[in-house]
Amino acid sequence: MVIPDALFKMECSFSYETYAVSKYNSTSLISRHVDVNTYIWFSFLLKSMKCCPVDKDLKEEWEQDLEDEANIDENEINRLCNVFKVLSNPIRLKIAYHLLKQDYCVDALVHTLKEKQNLVSHHLSVMKQNEVVDSFRSSRYTYYRLKPEIRPILNRKNKI
Repeated sequence: MVIPDALFKMECSFSYETYAVSKYNSTSLISRHVDVNTYIWFSFLLKSMKCCPVDKDLKEEWEQDLEDEANIDENEINRLCNVFKVLSNPIRLKIAYHLLKQDYCVDALVHTLKEKQNLVSHHLSVMKQNEVVDSFRSSRYTYYRLKPEIRPILNRKNKI
């Protein structure tokens, strides 16, 4: 592919494409023939890395994107912090992973986790207060289930 002469001129307001070709050309290209895949890759790379752009239009767009990203709901952040605090305890995390599979009553969790009943009940009440689990009664047992919005946090195929 032959690159037009216009792309090799450096102007004050240059686009990412111009910069990509001129940067690539000045570092490792002797002729004006550029591999198309390499050119596309450099263009994509420089378009996706929009940190402190020089071009005035791109800079305004970049600043607007940063302002939009800064509008984070503080209530949602606080709620997620509470969820992570609750799940930071190993017993609660084990309970949450068991509840990810199915609903459990306290007796079943005590048997599964091999912990004392009062300890499991205490952790379940903390999880319920912080809106990590819900409970429902069936005959004389109270069953616990993980809330639907918590499931994606724990349901990861890839390990960290």
